Amino acid sequence: MCGVNGVFWYRGGSADADRVQAQARVQRHRGPDDAGVWAEGPVALGHRRLAIVDLSPGGHQPMANEDGTVHVVYNGELYNWPEVMPELAARGHRFRGRSDTEMLLHLWEEKGPDLVADLRGMFAFGLYDSRRRTLLLARDRTGKKPLYWHDDGRRLVFASELKALLADPSVPRDVDPSAIADYLTFQYVPSPGCIFRGVRKLPAGHRLVCDEQGPRVERYWELPLTTDRSMGEAEAIAGLTDRLREAVRVRLMSDVPLGAFLSGGIDSSAVVALMTQVSSTRVKTYSIGFDEEDWSELSHARAVAEHLGTEHHELVVRPHALELLPRLVWGMDEPFADASMLPTWYVSEMARHHVTVALSGDGGDEAFAGYTTYAWASRYARLDGIPYAFRRFVSRLARGLPEDLAFARRLRRLGMKAVDRHLEVMSHFPPHGRSAVLSPEMREAMRGHDPLCAARALHERAARGLGELAALPALDALTYMTDDVLVKVDRTSMMNSLETRAPLLDHHVLEWVARMPFEYKLRGDVSKWVLREAVRPYLPPHILARGKQGFGVPLERWFAGDLGRLAREILLDDRTRSRGWLSRDGVGQLLGGAGLRDELRARRVFTLLCLELWARAYVDRPRGELGAPTSGEMPLHPAVAGTARD
Repeated sequence: MCGVNGVFWYRGGSADADRVQAQARVQRHRGPDDAGVWAEGPVALGHRRLAIVDLSPGGHQPMANEDGTVHVVYNGELYNWPEVMPELAARGHRFRGRSDTEMLLHLWEEKGPDLVADLRGMFAFGLYDSRRRTLLLARDRTGKKPLYWHDDGRRLVFASELKALLADPSVPRDVDPSAIADYLTFQYVPSPGCIFRGVRKLPAGHRLVCDEQGPRVERYWELPLTTDRSMGEAEAIAGLTDRLREAVRVRLMSDVPLGAFLSGGIDSSAVVALMTQVSSTRVKTYSIGFDEEDWSELSHARAVAEHLGTEHHELVVRPHALELLPRLVWGMDEPFADASMLPTWYVSEMARHHVTVALSGDGGDEAFAGYTTYAWASRYARLDGIPYAFRRFVSRLARGLPEDLAFARRLRRLGMKAVDRHLEVMSHFPPHGRSAVLSPEMREAMRGHDPLCAARALHERAARGLGELAALPALDALTYMTDDVLVKVDRTSMMNSLETRAPLLDHHVLEWVARMPFEYKLRGDVSKWVLREAVRPYLPPHILARGKQGFGVPLERWFAGDLGRLAREILLDDRTRSRGWLSRDGVGQLLGGAGLRDELRARRVFTLLCLELWARAYVDRPRGELGAPTSGEMPLHPAVAGTARD
């Protein structure tokens, strides 16, 4: 992994190399091993390197082609470089080292912006061609690696992380109220939007081409949205097994120590099982748990590790982990309230003491219909044959009943479409709940904005080819996975200078699975059926039979202790009130919990707490302090602090 940044004056102007270097240093945790800046005329590129493949100086970036007319800064790993680079060499290209980054330069010379179609892996990069006066930015197909950008009409600025982008004083820091509405709804700010007006995230599977005409964002890949009904079960299982094995094999490529996260769920267990099949060394595994046993998966992870013979490591996370919360909120860049960022940070921190690369099971729930909401949606779908007018009439009986009454929820959802039921479950604050905690001024600023509109449009497009139910995992892959799950993993791992790799998100795997009939993924109430069958020879029966538990934290119980005290201290103080975003009375009622079950109340309070902590880190402080947490300098992980280069 690495951190990239740069600036391109596409309509006159000269780049400031010192400013780009300062931005790169903000991302030091993403690349403690090396740093570099290249500047010439209108462009400057900055880079921080975490050395994984080709540890020699030959991997230094920014990297140039033979005649120095093309330069690139790159973050990620390309797993097909051992096959592609010999082909390029046979066509006359000359390579100075064995870094996958160098492959990008030569593919550009042959294919221009279309080079992204030849890439297999995770990436975000900026490439500048001085002859064409063209900048190319690109992000991998599923959005594993981040990329922020800002265009002021004359120049384009980009960076891996928002905090680095903001080190440029010309990048606006004006909070967008619509983005706050989105955040309260989803617990993250969806792409391509950003919490600050004028800043954008390059969407997954997209590239940006900028020349003297300005920037143009283009899609270059998307999941297949049609079903291959001719695919039989045996073919589906065999094809998946082959592709998974290959996806794991290529991700073992590394010149540094490598291991895996292991939760005890089917996704990470499948990845570790296949690692033991193709690895020539004993696999190292890392697991996180809690004192609250009904929330902890440590026993399941331990059983998988013993069955597969891995070198296993465990850590129990306790409520004092909330002391880490302000630093984590800063590390996430934008408001973010997925509480599983806490254990994800801890498992990354633990793993980094032993390895530099860790494989994970991310992406399995969206690819294989693993979330319990899909089985629940399937059961509701059986009622959709009842005439809509009658269902709508019955649903009106729920009006006036308490929001959190289970019977009322079921009645209300009878009158909804499948996508609206799903989005209601995925939403932390429904519209009336959002209004209750916001100030009148903030409600007015959000007027006319519907956070669910874009998601409904995505689902409608997917449903035309897949059907209403099968389009729900596709919707989550385009939204929740990209903007929540992968953001959480990227930021928490990179705060610890750890590279993570996700074999289940290999695009060859995803394209194969996307074309399968939906009943191969969700069979009755059995989720991930085809994945379970593919790895059945390698895992214990009780692991294969496990349902979805999730990588959450016991917020409800923590709320009775440190979390509740921290929330009241922050959300009811004068600083929060003077900000003018929240209603003190509405927040007080939420903290009191009237009409809400404790689990839902804890989630909503945590969402507001993270919003205010974010504002204190990114809105209240001078721009020059944004590159460090509110507690001071960002400490590098002990495993890299002694060897880090500035």
